[in-house]
Amino acid sequence: MKQKYLSLLFFFFVLILGITTAVSAKQQNGTIFDHFLYLPLVKKPAYILNKNVLLNSSFEGDWYHPGDVPEFQIPEHWEFDYLSDENGDPPLDPDPQNIWQPPEVRVLYQAYLPPHEQDQFIWDGEHTVKVFKGYSAVSFELSQLLLLDPGIYLFEVHVFPDMVAGYVDGHKVYASDPLSAEIRLSANGGDTGWMMPTIGQKNRITYQFNVGQQRWVRVKVEMRGRWALENNGWFLDDWALYTTTQE
Repeated sequence: MKQKYLSLLFFFFVLILGITTAVSAKQQNGTIFDHFLYLPLVKKPAYILNKNVLLNSSFEGDWYHPGDVPEFQIPEHWEFDYLSDENGDPPLDPDPQNIWQPPEVRVLYQAYLPPHEQDQFIWDGEHTVKVFKGYSAVSFELSQLLLLDPGIYLFEVHVFPDMVAGYVDGHKVYASDPLSAEIRLSANGGDTGWMMPTIGQKNRITYQFNVGQQRWVRVKVEMRGRWALENNGWFLDDWALYTTTQE
């Protein structure tokens, strides 16, 4: 009986040890490998990123004014939409100051940014998209309708939430409430849910989805700032929709 109990104790000790032991971020030859020890060692599934099938994915192409609205400078191949109090879209906050207003959208060439902001906001090519509005809540989306073949896709975007609560000696003071900036990726009937990226820095957001048969799929990125901050801003660049194959 004593030997039986000792065997059981040893089994549970090994089980707990295996579950709670993690081996992560081993760098070999410049490549990061992530894997966890579960009994036995199981490596996370890895995918090879292939072709980027988004059109004008880094906003280096032309742009247009939907509805001839000069405040909307939308990158070609992208569709733009937004929430507005004038259209009856209810705000997320009851304070009347936080009603939705249309943002301004600009496709900016690097020369139109101060030198110290060019690397901060341009991550691929020579352009970035700036979406912004002062003293008003904003909610908008960019989307693209694509004919996709069957397979597993990785939707990847890079964004910089530029949510400024104020300025001190000419320097930005970023909003401290994480709800000041929210983002959601969606495609093929699924989405990431609303996420809170880190304000005041570049963020990488991804969403993986499967297409069972060739079909038209709308990939969409929604972004919002629910408070009427001194500036509700977003910088967007270096987006992609990758076809993938499993290693």
